[in-house]
Parts: sequence; structure tokens; C-alpha cells
Amino acid sequence: MQPTITRLFPPSDKPYPVKGLYLEHGLHRLGRPGQPFVYSNFITSLDGRIAVAGAGRSSHEVPAAIANVRDWRLYQELAGQADLLITSGRFLRQAAAGEAQARLPIGCEAAFSDIIEWRREQGLVDQPDIAIVSSSLDIPVDALEKYRDRRVMVITGDQAADDKARQFTEPGIDIIPAGSGRRADGRKMIDALGDRGYRSIYSVAGPGVFHTLVEANVLDRLYLTMTHQLLSGEAYDTLTAGAGLSPARGMQLVSLYHDTSAPAGASQWFTVFEPVQDRSA
Repeated sequence: MQPTITRLFPPSDKPYPVKGLYLEHGLHRLGRPGQPFVYSNFITSLDGRIAVAGAGRSSHEVPAAIANVRDWRLYQELAGQADLLITSGRFLRQAAAGEAQARLPIGCEAAFSDIIEWRREQGLVDQPDIAIVSSSLDIPVDALEKYRDRRVMVITGDQAADDKARQFTEPGIDIIPAGSGRRADGRKMIDALGDRGYRSIYSVAGPGVFHTLVEANVLDRLYLTMTHQLLSGEAYDTLTAGAGLSPARGMQLVSLYHDTSAPAGASQWFTVFEPVQDRSA
């Protein structure tokens, strides 16, 4: 029997298994035509590290100390409810360099076969489509080969370099301009994806794309695993990367679970946050 977790908020005496915990949220049913439900997920240490410098790498990686199979299971369950994943050009460059820590979900491992079956029961295709956010369009096309079974889009600014955009026409990848200048605008991006029929959008990109979503007020929910460990270190990433948010974006706690079984030598919280609604609007 798998160890269970405790729900601290809202309080409950019922034991909860990790497997199936997030599938019950039914995120694929929360979006409406033209208005997708947008959510993201991170794992962080107690002192706010989501990624750190790795030996022999040109990019940061999730700290080995905080990565654990119980959080990874929930990451996959969130992907299971999406009809579209948002990733970044950075991830594809990491993949081409052999530095990506995993391929885009949903994983093909036997441990996640039940999620694929769950998607079929819900009327979803086996794998969600992919949208790549990139201002530079520096995306290794070869890194997309393993995702030929999905629809792939590239989202960029209106002034993206035409010569780089041409590299995507041959493989049949859609280019979606969504924002002035070279950077994609979060609101225009989500509106464009909603117009294409997507209802549940899961951002698995890093702090730059997350900032784009938060800045544009298009994020509906944040799933955050916080491991109770202190890592320190001088080269690291936190949840957001970008200009200061003014006003600050308030986040309201929706649920909090305590998992005492991982990571080794500590415990972790599985938390869910939603933006505070502006009651003056």
C-alpha cells in the first residue's frame, strides 16, 4: 500500500493517496470556448530554488535533492488533463544538447499508462498538443522529431525574424504571432490558442514564460510543490523572471496537502493557488 498524505487545508481527517489526487480536479472541463483554463506547476525548495546550475551543463536543472517520484506523478496527472502544453524554445535547445531532464509529458512509462487510459475515457487524445514560446526562434527543428504525433505551434512576437520563421514551414509547424515586438504577449497568446479550440492549457515552461502569463493576468491556477529543504547556492532560478509586477499579484491558497514520505530526510507540501479576484472590477 502506498503511503497517504494529509490535507491540512481545507482541513480533513481523510487519508489521501497521491495517485489520482490531481486527476480528480477535472481541469479539462473548466475552460470554455474561447476562454481556456490556464495552469502551471513548479517544485521548489524551502528557500525558493526551482533550478540550479549543474556540473558540465550550460543550463540550469531541477535540483536532484528536491526531485521525487511522488511529485513527478502529480506533474504527469496535470499534463493528463491538458489538451495543450506550453513550453519554451529554451527547453528544445536543452533537449538538442542532451540536457533536458525528460521529454514532454505525458510520459510513456508503464507507471503513467493509467493516465493515458484516463484521457481516452474523457474523450481526449493520448497526448496533448504543444505550443513553443520563443522570441528568438532559435529552436532546433530536429528536437521536434519525437513529437510528430502531436500538433506543434510556435508562438512569438509580431516582429520575429522572417528568415528564422521559414525553418518551420517545411515541417508543417504553425507560427502564431501574438504580441508587438519580438516577445509574445500573454493575453494575445492565450486568446489565439482559445480561438483554436483549446480549453485546458498547462504551462510546463520556466520562469520567463510563467512571468508572461502572470503579468498578463491569464493564469488561472498554480500548483506548487514545496519540499522542506534548504539548498542555498548562488546560481539558481525562482518562480518568475522578468520586470517587477506592479501591482503585486495576490495568490489565494485553495488547498494544502502534507506528504511525509518524500523527499528523503524531509517532507513536502502539495499546494494549489489561484489569483485573488479584483472585487473592484
